[in-house]
Amino acid sequence: MSFTRRHPSRTSSVLVAAATALALGAALPAADAAPAPEPGTPEPGKVTALTSGADVPWGLAFLPDGSGVYTERNTANVYRLTKSGQRTLLGKVPQSQATGGEGGLMGLEVSPTFATDHYLYFLHTSTEGNRIARMKLENDRLSGYTVLLRGMAKNRYHNGGRLRFGPDGKLYAGMGDAQNTSLAQDRTSLNGKILRINPDGSIPADNPFGNAVWSIGHRNPQGLDFDSQGRLWQAEFGNNVMDEVNLVHKGGNYGWPNCEGTNGSCAGYIAPKKTWPVSAGSPSGLTVVNDHVFVATTRGQRLYRMRIDAGSNLVDERTYFSGTYGRLRTPEVDRDGDIWLTTSADRDTTPGNDRVLLVDVVYSGTARPTGTAAPR
Repeated sequence: MSFTRRHPSRTSSVLVAAATALALGAALPAADAAPAPEPGTPEPGKVTALTSGADVPWGLAFLPDGSGVYTERNTANVYRLTKSGQRTLLGKVPQSQATGGEGGLMGLEVSPTFATDHYLYFLHTSTEGNRIARMKLENDRLSGYTVLLRGMAKNRYHNGGRLRFGPDGKLYAGMGDAQNTSLAQDRTSLNGKILRINPDGSIPADNPFGNAVWSIGHRNPQGLDFDSQGRLWQAEFGNNVMDEVNLVHKGGNYGWPNCEGTNGSCAGYIAPKKTWPVSAGSPSGLTVVNDHVFVATTRGQRLYRMRIDAGSNLVDERTYFSGTYGRLRTPEVDRDGDIWLTTSADRDTTPGNDRVLLVDVVYSGTARPTGTAAPR
């Protein structure tokens, strides 16, 4: 899988992108304060709704034909959605159980070898805990159900939930601490961790602790994606001080519960690459395009964009759509280079009032993005 996106010909005018984004309520910096973007910089532009009437659309991924698939957290429904807005119910994930909070049917990934195996992967809450499972998708119907990983405690809150295949062919998952802070530093527990398994659910021989654990010391890790160098970036909900974006290392310790962002007893732990006050964050989803990290926030109700510089720092932060579309859950980049973005109006107690949005992305300069866009 490659993580630099290819995009068809588009206008290269940054002024056009800025005017379009401003008309949509994007919070853009003053022109005299913004450096000229590098060629290939992704600039969010026009926004349209692909579908409405969704109920907390949580996981989002793409099939080889370019259509999207998304999960609904509380209903356990799985839908296919085309770029023209045609929506098809594919079925339900059995044994998925909503928690009345943050649990239910969450993460979704498409097998890297979907053309031959037809597998979709899910992370969901069940009666006994959280699970990773897979099902087959054939002729627009889900069938079969195989549990790949159990043993993750559940709670009404802090269930993590994201899935992402890496360039190594392994499946990575974010798992929250289930509101038991002691689990995050316990290497034998699967909670408060980034997990890594083989596509069949077995444990890779090169995992650092002999189990599914890849990194420790996480509170409620969510958004996951890889950059062009194959490095894993992760978004994380803090407690009441700071939210984070982390660069995840094998066997790394990210400090929770002793350290929240840069607050607390943080010596000896890996520091985050970016923090925000929790009022501006709750970073649920993360995607990387042309080595720019996009983060969608629920409480912050905005989409962030940051560039990964040569020192692996996140710089040139921009903010889009502040308050325009409410709580934002999941951004994903399709094979055309556009961003699909789900809303998450789960705090208003009205079911079925969420949307999947299509954000047209304009790439600046004369150089188009390079590389191969792997549908996912």
